[in-house]
Amino acid sequence: PPFLKLQPSDSYNLRVVRINPEPISGEKTYRIIIDELPKPIDSRKAAQGVNVLLRSSLPVFVVNKDAITKLSWKIDVNQNTPSLNISNIGNRHALLNTLTLVDTTANKSYPIKVNTVNGYILAEKSKSYSISNFTYQPNHKYSVSLTVNGKKTTL
Repeated sequence: PPFLKLQPSDSYNLRVVRINPEPISGEKTYRIIIDELPKPIDSRKAAQGVNVLLRSSLPVFVVNKDAITKLSWKIDVNQNTPSLNISNIGNRHALLNTLTLVDTTANKSYPIKVNTVNGYILAEKSKSYSISNFTYQPNHKYSVSLTVNGKKTTL
């Protein structure tokens, strides 16, 4: 049965509470799945049409105040397509809002598309991003310019 039913233009605030009083170390991650349920169909009045239902998957993070995000990176050229591997060696998630590999020797930038689907790097996890139109030059120096959890930084 549905947890609640919203009428058009209605809103509802949902509060998520952690009941366990024990402090956590680092971060705990969860997902809330919200499904739009279909309206009951009266077969006597069935009409043609398309019925689209939405599903939302929302990340939930319970974080210790001392948890930190700590990122490292490397370029992987052992594949057909070069990739930028970002590792989160911290104990708090990172959400990448922007990501650019910068060849500081040639003064050239390689923007990498990130969003809320592929931009999360959980604590102690890694993610690999393909680098378009890039050829690795071993004698060049590189850096990574990114926005992490809303803050611009360079690695």
